[in-house]
Amino acid sequence: MWTMADVSHLIDRLSAEGTPARRLPPPVLRLLRWAILSIGLMLLATTWHGVRGDLSLVVTRVDWLAEQGLALVTALLAGFAAISFSVPGRRGWERMIWLPAALFWMLVLWESGHQDAAAHDMPELVHLFCPWCFPVISIGSALFLAADMRRAAPVAPVRMMALLLIAGGGMAVFGERMIHDDLDAPLLVAIQVVAIVMLGAMLAPLGRVLFRWRQGDRSGS
Repeated sequence: MWTMADVSHLIDRLSAEGTPARRLPPPVLRLLRWAILSIGLMLLATTWHGVRGDLSLVVTRVDWLAEQGLALVTALLAGFAAISFSVPGRRGWERMIWLPAALFWMLVLWESGHQDAAAHDMPELVHLFCPWCFPVISIGSALFLAADMRRAAPVAPVRMMALLLIAGGGMAVFGERMIHDDLDAPLLVAIQVVAIVMLGAMLAPLGRVLFRWRQGDRSGS
């Protein structure tokens, strides 16, 4: 049982030893900073691969723009949800906002892939991801987001881990399609998205290691 003397001692200790906590920027600004860093990784990837040769042509296609737009929106909303999980007291809808975008993205890919399947063969899955661009963008983006989230509170480490992996993977899908012209098949992209979500679910428990309360953050420690 705590006594008034214990409480007074704790107050005196916190007054003497405690340092003011540095307030983090609002989640939207943290998200913007992460997006800028992720785009920087995409630009870095173009230094040795360059952009795809037919970029000026594909940007005129509504279906390609829709798929790319949904990829970017899903990545950003997953990143926003991950950041929201690191801030206690945020509203619940902010942590689920990425899911409708991801489902709509999959629906668009399925519809486009269904139409393509009637005219083309099933895309080869030998090179499901670019072996260079995808790891650089996805892992780099995930690390940038993890570094930002570790400065906040590890409220739900497993879900935070899953979301940062989905956000990084979504950024990588968006980026590699700006660089490579052989990853455009909608069914191939749909398989990529499923693989990213599955990987996020498999590695989510690692969040307990990556995001945990630091000893100095606990009351009375």
